[in-house]
Amino acid sequence: MLIEYRVENFRSIAEQTTLSMVTSKERRKAYNLIKVKGVSDITKLLKSSILYGANASGKTNQIRALDLIKFLVVHSKNLNKGDKLPYFPFVLSAEYEEKPTLFEIDFISGRTEYKYSFSYDANEIISEELSYIKRKEEKFIYIRNRDTLETFVDEDELQGLFKHTGDNVLFLSKANNEYKPFGEVFEWFNINLQYFGQISDIGNGFTSKYMNKSPENKEKVLNILKYADFDISDVSGNEIKMDKSEIPDFIVNMIEKKTNRPLSDGEFVRTELKSVHKRDDGKEIVTEFEEFESAGTSVFFNMLGIILDALENHQRILVIDEFDTRLHPDLIMYLLKMFHDENYNKVDSQLIVTTHNTRILASDFFRREQIWFTEKSKDTKSTILYSLFDYEDRVDRSIEKGYFSGRYGGLPDILYGRI
Repeated sequence: MLIEYRVENFRSIAEQTTLSMVTSKERRKAYNLIKVKGVSDITKLLKSSILYGANASGKTNQIRALDLIKFLVVHSKNLNKGDKLPYFPFVLSAEYEEKPTLFEIDFISGRTEYKYSFSYDANEIISEELSYIKRKEEKFIYIRNRDTLETFVDEDELQGLFKHTGDNVLFLSKANNEYKPFGEVFEWFNINLQYFGQISDIGNGFTSKYMNKSPENKEKVLNILKYADFDISDVSGNEIKMDKSEIPDFIVNMIEKKTNRPLSDGEFVRTELKSVHKRDDGKEIVTEFEEFESAGTSVFFNMLGIILDALENHQRILVIDEFDTRLHPDLIMYLLKMFHDENYNKVDSQLIVTTHNTRILASDFFRREQIWFTEKSKDTKSTILYSLFDYEDRVDRSIEKGYFSGRYGGLPDILYGRI
């Protein structure tokens, strides 16, 4: 589970921002809370956070940071000596041009609370720290300062592994395979943390794989499509492995850049999806899903596999940009209510999304500390992040009306004039 994370000098973010999943003492809306067991100083965490803000205010950058953190932890071990790191400093101030980017993240894996942080520039990892909390006391595992490593456990083993860690490689990434105690931490980044860009760009492979795992899974998907009024009686999906030569070059380049390794034949899988509708005379009409169904239907279907997997199979921290794209507000609330229902969310997964849909605010579904806003500083043009809890001390006020009136900020500052 994610506790909180901090970002500094990354894209539109200059000064440090903090997004926290820690709860307030408010007792209302307990369905939004996770009961944490086995961790001494944390008893509850939020199931979700939702970010609002004007276009270009930094919403995406705030959550995109999590994707970059994961990428560096999982893949920096594959970098060769001299390879550049993905370094995106705040460019609107000369002060930040050569400053390191800093990421700090607190999370729970198993029954242990970990703190992990690192800073870097285009050429090297400047600092890196890993610690855990035991009986409310922070205990360090290692502290790195460029090419120097201070260890607090298994010194000889860790120092030996560090000798083979490049200047541009995170020690956690490099040593994971050789040092078993890192496995739990590495798995959290590799498996638990899942980032998705705009949901409309996600293919149908997730839901197809989920359905094909068991008849029960398929029945769940079909039932949800029925309850959500899509009038689809059946869906079938077949996976087709493709040779590299069959894939457009721009897709190959995108995948290879993301994974930092060459794509092999048969590794890319295309999902052939068909949907079935019943005609007025009872005959079943089989159609190509992507050609016959609407864009909104495709988005909803594609999201189902991601969410159902997170609710049932393995604890996830789902991070989704533009969660509301092409979906009716009622469908968005349907998915949110399902995610927050403890009868469905059996593994305590968490959800972090960006959206412009203010109907969610009008629903009075979220607690104040779950609602976040991004805004650009008028002086520095840097992203500022803050929660509704910081602004609103009343629980009976209309949040949607307060937002549109400018009470909480996070609105575009538009000037109307001659063109």
